[in-house]
Parts: sequence; C-alpha cells; structure tokens
Amino acid sequence: MDQEKPARPDLKVLLVEDDQEFANILRIRLSKEKSPRLEITCLPTLRQAQEALAGKDWDLILLDLMLPDSAGIRTFMTLRSQARHTPIVIMSGLDNDSLAIDAVRKGAEDYLVKGEINSRLLLRVLHHAVDRHRIKENLASVTERLRESNLRLETMSLLDPLTELYNRRGLQQALRREIQVLSREGGKLMVLFLDIDDFKRINNSLGHPVGDVLLKEIAKKIRDSVRGSDHVSRIGGDEFMLLLPNTPFKEGLQLAERLRSVISNTTLVISEKESLRITASFGLTKVPIHTVSVDDLLAISDPFLRQSKNEGKNRISYPPPPESEESVRSLSPGYMTDLLRQGHDFFALKQPILCLTDQSLIGYEFLSRFNGEVHMPDDFFRIARENNILPLVDRHCFRSCVSAATDLPPKMHRHINLFPATIIDIAAEEFVERLSENCPAQSYCLEISEQQILGDSSHLIVPVEEFKRCGVSVAVDDVGFGNTCLESLILLEPDVIKLDKRYVRGIAQDLHVERSLRRILRVAEDLGAEVIAEGIETKEDFDRLKEVGVKYGQGYYLGMPA
Repeated sequence: MDQEKPARPDLKVLLVEDDQEFANILRIRLSKEKSPRLEITCLPTLRQAQEALAGKDWDLILLDLMLPDSAGIRTFMTLRSQARHTPIVIMSGLDNDSLAIDAVRKGAEDYLVKGEINSRLLLRVLHHAVDRHRIKENLASVTERLRESNLRLETMSLLDPLTELYNRRGLQQALRREIQVLSREGGKLMVLFLDIDDFKRINNSLGHPVGDVLLKEIAKKIRDSVRGSDHVSRIGGDEFMLLLPNTPFKEGLQLAERLRSVISNTTLVISEKESLRITASFGLTKVPIHTVSVDDLLAISDPFLRQSKNEGKNRISYPPPPESEESVRSLSPGYMTDLLRQGHDFFALKQPILCLTDQSLIGYEFLSRFNGEVHMPDDFFRIARENNILPLVDRHCFRSCVSAATDLPPKMHRHINLFPATIIDIAAEEFVERLSENCPAQSYCLEISEQQILGDSSHLIVPVEEFKRCGVSVAVDDVGFGNTCLESLILLEPDVIKLDKRYVRGIAQDLHVERSLRRILRVAEDLGAEVIAEGIETKEDFDRLKEVGVKYGQGYYLGMPA
C-alpha cells in the first residue's frame, strides 16, 4: 500500500530569529493551524538568512531586528536589498512607534511586537502580507508595462510611420532643444531642406507603393550619411528637413553635397530595359537664434530649395557669403522679402495707454515698424502674406516689441499684437519663456485683432486659455470692425476689449456710435473684461467716452507713438 505523500505547504516561511525558545513556541503555535499550511525554516543570523535567500525562493520572511551579527533597521535594509520581491514582516521586542513607522516606510509589510503576538493575529498578518505584496508586485508590473507603452506611443507620435524619421512634431521638439542650446552656449545651427525631383511624376506613373519604397530608400541613405547628433525628418510628401547642430557653413555644405551625390546615384529599376535616375534639390541656410517653429525653418530654407529647382534641379542653393550679400540682394526681385525674412530691421514704437479718469499712465501698446523701404505694418504684412512668411514676420515683430518692453517698470502693462495663426502655431510656454526673461509675464497683454479672426473663432479657445494659465492677459482688438465680434468675445472671454477707432471717433456728435458703444460696454461688464478705447483724437471724444463709462484709452490726443 502506497504511503500518503505529505501535503504541499501553502507558504514557505523563513524565520530569522536567534531566540531559539521563542522560535520553537512560534513554530508550535503556527503548526496547529490547518490553513494556510506553513513550512517554517528558522535561522539565527543575518548571514545564514542571506545564504538561504540565495538558494531558495520564499513566500515570506519573519525577521527579528536584533541578531548576533546585525542590529536595528540596518538588519531589515540589508535583507531587503537582497529580497526585494519577498514580503518581510518584522517581529521585534522593541515597542517603538517611530521605528515601526520607519520600517514600513522603507518597505516592511508590517511591524509586530513579540509580547503582543498570538497565533491568530500572526496568521492573519502573514496572509495579508503575502496578498498585499503580490498586489503591489502586480501593480508595479502593470505600471511599468503602462509606462513602457506610453513611452512607445510618445515615440511613435514623434516619428513618420513610413520612414521612421522624425515627423513635424518630432522636428519641432528637436528644434526647441537646439535653440535652447544655441541661446545658452552659442555655436552654429544649420538647416538643410530637400525634396526629390519629379516625385509626383514617379507616383503618378508607377504608383504610390513604388513611391513609398523610394521614400524609405532615400530616408535610409540620409540616415546613413549624417552624424548621430543631426536631426532628420520627413515633414510631408517627398520633403525632408535636417537640423545640423554645431555645424559651420562649410561643413553643412559638405554634408549637403555628400547627400546630393548619394541620392543622385540611386537608380529606380522600372523594367529590364528601363531605369530611372533619382535626384534631389537642396536649400541650405543658417538657423537664426530666434527661430521657434518648423514653419520658421520652412520660411528661411524654402526660397533656396525653389532656387535649386528653378536652376535645373539636382543642386544645392544657399545664401551668398556676407561680403557679397548686399550687392546680390540689391539685384534680386525678392530683395524686400529677403530683408523681412531675416528680421534684422524690425523695431517697435510705444503708445501710452491712460486711465481716462485721472489721465494716469497704466501701460503702453508696442507697435511694430520696419526700417526699410516699407515702414508701416499694413505694407510689410501684405508682402509677408504674398510670400507665405506671415507667421515668421509676425514673430520678428513680436521679438522687437518684447525687446522694447523690457525697460518699463515691472508693474506697467505691456500690450503686444499677435496674429491668430501665430498664437495657434506656437505653444504658450515658448512665448511666455521669452516674455518673462526680464519682467513678469503677468505684465503682458497679447492683443488678437478681431479682423484677423477668420471664420469660427473656437479654434483659438485652447491657446487663449493656455496663455491665461501662464498669467498673460488676452485682449480682443478692433472690436466692432467685423460682423462676428460678439461670437468671438463670448467664446474667448478676453481680459480686455479694445474698441475699434470706428466706435470712438466722432462719438461726441454721433448718437448711433454712442448707442453701439453702450451695448459693447454691457457685454464687457457681463464678461468681466476691461475696455480700452483706441483712436481718441479730440477732447470732445475724450470727455464723452468718460461720461459713458470707458475707463481706459489711447490715441493721438493722449500720446503719440514714440
């Protein structure tokens, strides 16, 4: 007759205790319990416990802190470092609350005082310790998997799925890092913009799958040709852009030529008798320190790429050397556009904003000007819009205004204008970093022209709220100019409403203008917004605006731009 095999224990327990009498009593008490079944191994020293941990898996450790070869919390920490995945319950003769709290904070599952232990309490503690530890281990495992998944998702969100190069978002992050390094440490940053010649014809004649294979092949050739510190991206279609940190112009040109040569040696086999040679056109230029977006990079590099296309393709175009730059520009039909693109000649005037009650100065609006053939914003913004560089020029204006605003006292209000497209394009934090370099961000108010808000203004809600969270006030400018100002005011909830000149000029003689103004004032009161009247040019209008309740104003009567 077969002998009955002993029941497999539910828990394997390592008891680290040098008091043999206490260990025996504890063993006897626990052996009387039928569930859970315990297999208890008792060892008297820390060293022996460490050896046991090295050769066997344990479900639980019962640990006395005072051993012949170790004492106090150091005993627990030593064993804990070797048994991170095994729950440890401390049993001590020391009834010390601070020690108990310290031990639990450092990872002990529980702290029991020997004189207060009974078998039922101990079994419950052991059972809960094991379960609790398993839950924590599972939670830690799930958390780690979730972190890894989020990291993979974040990485994927920065990459173009076809070529596994950076996408626009990835390049934007790389640009921000490199501009920060450039501002902090100096150096030279170049951008190389390229696209494949006649790619549309390849796609149309051979099909998109062939085009995709070609894009992946070109991406591989670019990746194999650059340094580890260079940032390579596919920003759309067959367009690739490279950021080249710490790169003098000569080295950037050498890299561009190397890429041009590598790509021009690529042959696309169409049939046994027909193949197609692949080439690309390039634009290379320096990245200014004030560059903040991929659109800025496109604005400064695209003209040189277009030049390569126009001059026969499969070539590299770049700005002329400094010594011949002016003479070349003066002969170029895009001379004015080039000057606007570079942004060196922008400056700002400031016009005072006054409290109408006592004519005290509360701040200034900063107005952009250009030191060139076109001086006024309407003119240079028109040229910028025609040449698709409006966001870049708007940021040049913004920088010149911020620079002019830094000399004001900290509590003085600083009003600066931005186009809606610019506000949407760049994260609020990037603007606020520049705003708060020399004075608090809370002293600034960004003005969004109502006449520049095209269509539905709801797309501005999120960026406007981001600016407000950063402490920057937001104003809707030129209110009353368009037909949707009420909708814009309700959606954007601005801190400041700036009245268009048409609501101000002649108000002393025109009751219709006054009635319209009073309606806007009621809307402003409901929104909790301050009102500033622009274009005050006569004492009569100034007096009438005070009477109807307008608190603040600006205009030639109160102060000229200077």
